[in-house]
Amino acid sequence: MTVPEDRGPGRPWKAGPPVEAPPAAATAKPIRIGYARCSTAQQELASQLTALEPVCKQIFSEKISTRITTRPELEKALKLAYDIKEAAPDQEVILTVRELNVPRPQRR
Repeated sequence: MTVPEDRGPGRPWKAGPPVEAPPAAATAKPIRIGYARCSTAQQELASQLTALEPVCKQIFSEKISTRITTRPELEKALKLAYDIKEAAPDQEVILTVRELNVPRPQRR
């Protein structure tokens, strides 16, 4: 802290300019965006959606084959996350995936 030049022994104290308080740390809760996917008619999305609903602001879901490389709903979820970060860089955004249906390797 700097000492004003007019301050010294035997001189009365004078109030200086008010000190601004530092900005408060961001206490905003993270925004969670959900993504659910399954690939076959036998698999169901309901359990994933049920698990994501209480914690996610918005949920994107799709039934789409693993052979298809473009995932439109995943792209929408990522775009929303990027848009939020662009609008509010300090806001934490979390993309949440409940479970991955990954096929197990076949035994030979």
